[in-house]
Amino acid sequence: MSVMKLFCHQIILSIMFSVFAWAQMPHEVLLLVNQQSQDSLKVANSFLAARQVPRRNVVYLDIPESAYGGSATITPEQFTELIWAPANAVAKERGIDQQILAWVYSVDFPIRVKTDSYDRKQMSVGGMTFMRNKMPGLSLVEEGKYLSKLFAGPNQRIKLNLNSMSLGMQKKGLGMDAKVPPEAAWLQRGLGERMPLPSMMLGYTGENGNDVQTVIDSLVRGQRSDHRGMRSGINFVVSDDVRSKCREYQYYPAVNELKNRGITATVTTNFPAGAENVMGILMGAEKVDPSQVKSFWPGAMAEHLTSWSAEFQKPQTKLTAWIEAGATGSAGAVVEPYSNPNKFPSARFYAHYAAGCSMLESFYQSIACPLQSLLLGDPMAKPYALPLSVNILGADNIENDFTYLANAACQVQNAQFLYSFLLDGKEIREVSEDNSVHIRLLRLADGYHELRAVARIKHMVEFNASFDKPIMVNKMGRSVTIRPNLARLGKHEHGIKVQIGGQQMPQKIRLVSGERVLDEQIYDADAELVLDELMVGEGPNQVRAIAIYADGMEVSSPPVSFGITFSTDS
Repeated sequence: MSVMKLFCHQIILSIMFSVFAWAQMPHEVLLLVNQQSQDSLKVANSFLAARQVPRRNVVYLDIPESAYGGSATITPEQFTELIWAPANAVAKERGIDQQILAWVYSVDFPIRVKTDSYDRKQMSVGGMTFMRNKMPGLSLVEEGKYLSKLFAGPNQRIKLNLNSMSLGMQKKGLGMDAKVPPEAAWLQRGLGERMPLPSMMLGYTGENGNDVQTVIDSLVRGQRSDHRGMRSGINFVVSDDVRSKCREYQYYPAVNELKNRGITATVTTNFPAGAENVMGILMGAEKVDPSQVKSFWPGAMAEHLTSWSAEFQKPQTKLTAWIEAGATGSAGAVVEPYSNPNKFPSARFYAHYAAGCSMLESFYQSIACPLQSLLLGDPMAKPYALPLSVNILGADNIENDFTYLANAACQVQNAQFLYSFLLDGKEIREVSEDNSVHIRLLRLADGYHELRAVARIKHMVEFNASFDKPIMVNKMGRSVTIRPNLARLGKHEHGIKVQIGGQQMPQKIRLVSGERVLDEQIYDADAELVLDELMVGEGPNQVRAIAIYADGMEVSSPPVSFGITFSTDS
């Protein structure tokens, strides 16, 4: 049996009027879900509810267990067929491909791509994603000599510290008037079409990985961390181990950089056993016991630079041990990386984090060669981001073209705000100083729509917030709503009926979760749509009904939110 908790529309609308503040922006993320895995669905549902990624940005893929079980290794051809091609096709079909700056994988995906028979020349799934499915010279991968354009230094090739930046700024650039060092000339024009595609995995639940609840708990910690970063509790642990020594040169400069931001970090020979509210640990060791830390503060990142922390069939402590102990994020290599600091987060991870970047942005600015990396945790955690607020002024119900206004505020005096707008998850007005958007009804269907305003501060780290406003369009008097009473049809199935408004009746009705079709029926007064819980998975969910008319208009109902919990009872 299962338990499905249905919430009333009043509660739904109050949630959807909420303000959400971000560093990396939810509409810039494509969330990949393995629809063959209940664990993948459950984790993705939790992330969606916490991070307000538009449901248009969710792509459901078919990844067989043979691809994510065992060593979780696939061929380059399988990566293309199972992941790269279908995910990009969906994003392009939905018209969101140009706004996507990062991918987020739910659990039960492969982690390694067999790019060569020699394992030290193999790449991670994150590495192939980063390279947009193009393999560089594999000797560069093995030796850690490939240099990421997102890396902000320092290493042998970039001998200075570049400023922290949001992904959007990396893509569009600082402008030709910006003064940048010659080694980073691309920052003026931006990377544009040369922008790589960074990604993270929400968790790893395969062999010797975490369980699903541990992954979800880490995402809860990520959400709780926003704007609440500790001003202390960052530990750089040193020892005689070569794994430690290869990165030690980074520690004292990072301590000074953090001090300038009012954050205390410590270089120590002592592992912080028994310590409370730990915000970060960087160290190098074959084996470590993260459970000795008494407590991690929400948003903490910990990592222990070793050979096989993301090879789950080999010895040495795994990166998942940090997540189990309470960290929000960690990193590891999916093959033998040698003691090469270019393949691991530098100590400047915490400097980017402290500047307000998200966890994902901080990882990719601190890893010079991320092509063998597995990055786990909440990619959108932002403990040190500046909080903003934004709202939308305008009508709830419209019958004619209408102009909406957004207003942003923050604690920084004389902040310059930029605005963009999305309608039903798709960007309709690019970033500008104009805080208004004109909604034209010519091509807009009757029924429910969602207008999102995104406000950001004009800054290299684009502190931002979003606000979702439900809008009901009434050009032709058509509407559809989901009736509150559900009929149990089976162990995991529920019957849903709709109420049609207006004189004209639709030809068909459809049940959707985001853009995913769950059921479709020929319409009559007794027509019943079937909600199969196994299709949407456990956790927070949301569905809409769509009425399809003879002239092709598809009218959406307001969404209905509910939670699903699968019972262990037979």
